[in-house]
Amino acid sequence: MNFTQSLLCTLVPIAGDTMTQEPPKRLLEVAAEQGSFALFCDAVRQSGLQESLDGKGPFTAFIPIDAAFEKLPKGYLDALLLPENRKHLIDLISYHIVPKRKTVVEFERWDSLKTLDGNTLSIQSVNKQVIVGTGKVVLPDLYSVNAAIHGIDRVNIPPGAQWLGTCLLGG
Repeated sequence: MNFTQSLLCTLVPIAGDTMTQEPPKRLLEVAAEQGSFALFCDAVRQSGLQESLDGKGPFTAFIPIDAAFEKLPKGYLDALLLPENRKHLIDLISYHIVPKRKTVVEFERWDSLKTLDGNTLSIQSVNKQVIVGTGKVVLPDLYSVNAAIHGIDRVNIPPGAQWLGTCLLGG
């Protein structure tokens, strides 16, 4: 093959070539496609954090599965989604995001990680079961171009926000 033929081969896209593939997906795109994170994705959109989480990263997202939100007190999520409680919603979402990409296997090296909101989230690895805050990792190691995503079975409440439930619900 001469130089001209070689050049033509590299410039002409063929089926399956990387030039025809769709662009890599971001954290929220992967989470939405997964199907178990609809409530979290909706909360992110309502909080205004979508652009940040679709940013460069890297992130580790401990996303509560939809069933985790059902374990919250009745009316908690609805109250949290009200416009006047946006700051609390941002705090809650930020407490589930770490500004580094970490896989489940790596969690054995740490007992905590610092979250986007500046708090510390505890990590425990017991008998190959990873517990992040109060939530067990039930959907590990989903990947996007800017994040590692781990589905957890509970919503973690940021430290200092335990009063949030009674305040939001008028209790």
